[in-house]
Amino acid sequence: MGKIDINRCVHLALRDKNYEDILDLLKYAFEGRALVSRQKIVYTIAEKIEIAYLESRFALRGIVAEQRELDFIKFLRVFLDAIHSVKSLVDHEEILNQDTSFLNRFLSDSPGLIGEFKISHRERARGIMNGLKVMARATEKNFLLLKKNNYETLSKDEQRRYRVMYSSVPRREKAIGR
Repeated sequence: MGKIDINRCVHLALRDKNYEDILDLLKYAFEGRALVSRQKIVYTIAEKIEIAYLESRFALRGIVAEQRELDFIKFLRVFLDAIHSVKSLVDHEEILNQDTSFLNRFLSDSPGLIGEFKISHRERARGIMNGLKVMARATEKNFLLLKKNNYETLSKDEQRRYRVMYSSVPRREKAIGR
């Protein structure tokens, strides 16, 4: 059987680049944006965090993982679950914005509630996003240290492969209108 961790450097590069892209996206304001813009940001973050989470897990195949690596994977899982919550909330807000919404029919006796539901969904999404921003800022130093330590453990050829893969990940700049 071959060496199972032969592509660890590739998985680390994909993890690191996608997570760093998320950190960049989190620097932009979420509140005050139009729903479509918020959806684009959330969908891009969700896609990138899922990739970072999966690549983190792939990077651990065939090695004895340090606790820091395991903790980072758990952190990514929490982040992934939270962004999926935001994704659901912005999707629900879109449904609530539709004139043909089932709620317009179902709540015909209390149409003002729909506006309250929209505001409630928007505020919950904003609150979760703010929490994610705080978590990301608080853990950024540890992530950068983990990234540096992982990179230093790679051979010269693995470092080269890491750099090639890291630089090949395209940016999703359309998510925020850049």
